[in-house]
Amino acid sequence: MKIKLLSTVIAGVILAGCGSDNNNSVAPEVKSKKIQAFDGAIWGIEGSFKCEGEDTVLVGTTDFDGNIETQNETFVNSPEKCAVTFAPQENNPNYKAIDVSNGKDLSAVTYKIPQGLLEAGKKATASPISTLIAEQLGEDGVYDEATAQTVFASLGLSDVVNNGICDSFSTYLQDVESAISKLNNDENKDLHKKVLATTVAVSDVQTLYPDASPSEIAQVSKNQAAIILHQYPDFDAATPIAITADTLPPATFDAQKTEDITKEDIESAPSIPVLDVKPPTRPEDPTKPPTGGTGGGDGDNANG
Repeated sequence: MKIKLLSTVIAGVILAGCGSDNNNSVAPEVKSKKIQAFDGAIWGIEGSFKCEGEDTVLVGTTDFDGNIETQNETFVNSPEKCAVTFAPQENNPNYKAIDVSNGKDLSAVTYKIPQGLLEAGKKATASPISTLIAEQLGEDGVYDEATAQTVFASLGLSDVVNNGICDSFSTYLQDVESAISKLNNDENKDLHKKVLATTVAVSDVQTLYPDASPSEIAQVSKNQAAIILHQYPDFDAATPIAITADTLPPATFDAQKTEDITKEDIESAPSIPVLDVKPPTRPEDPTKPPTGGTGGGDGDNANG
């Protein structure tokens, strides 16, 4: 009887120890995932995402490296269920978004990642081209390589795949910054410049003509990229050019939206201006937005 009682006491002590709070306990790892807005890295743009069957989550504005970060369990573990939007911050008169590579003001842009593109454990990037693919898929569309292939081909950028750097379009789209950086070599220098010029063109053309169809945006962007490379043969990300309503008025957009422009059209196109801006200096607090307003949030649900 005494032995049985002693055994019961010992078992109770062990069980109590398993549930006790002590200084040797290890806090569980809190997983998070970053999402980048990239044209170059865009500082200050507001990011949100919506996962299948859940409400929209407003994360906050990007840091100096173009990133927001969330601990949302669905997004961290099953990001393929989620779509992302970076867009101008509503009801903030001081809102500003900047391309940190050259200082260009991108406060009017909207970038998207379609549902189905992202993968757990891999980077997440919203870019002008991922936005064009999202628009091609439609509001409830799910990413597929065939659609991406069609969009890249329409931009004249099919060569970004199977060049020893990216083995799929999703690989390029998930980490645009790394892909573009790897293209910056002697073997791929022409493709590198073409990708940079086309990315800028897609961003500017989408912003100028948001109601145009994805195929029209792609064709005009391809034509504008040809003009950029003619006017700036050594074009790089540090060159802050802007396609504007003056250089691409509605009549010109309509003339370019169905077919490639001719050599004569390229040579006679109005000059695309270089903006009088400089890259921003990295702030002491890189999470603080350019205006000094409210920075990145904690990923709380936007709907309460």
